[in-house]
Amino acid sequence: MSGSRTLAAVAVVASVVLARVGSSQEGVHVVEPGETLWQIAAVLAGDAYRWPELYRANRDQIKDPSLLYPGQRLAIPDFGVPADVSRPEGVSASGEPPGD
Repeated sequence: MSGSRTLAAVAVVASVVLARVGSSQEGVHVVEPGETLWQIAAVLAGDAYRWPELYRANRDQIKDPSLLYPGQRLAIPDFGVPADVSRPEGVSASGEPPGD
């Protein structure tokens, strides 16, 4: 699959997942048929490669990260600033300078 077709496919999947996420309770995502941790992380964190964070936050109910069940209620971790990205001194996780 070419890069542009792959990107288009991810965009379509992300838009479908995003529509579903919009109806989730805050902090919880209810799994829909066919969803994967990869897709959910792509929408919620903006980066599909952050799926392990979603998996770790739900290890108590996800035994196999490649197998989700419709209706599962997943806790959504704080995807804030990626753990591997350092912030300049004095800048909070929200990106705001302290004080003011």
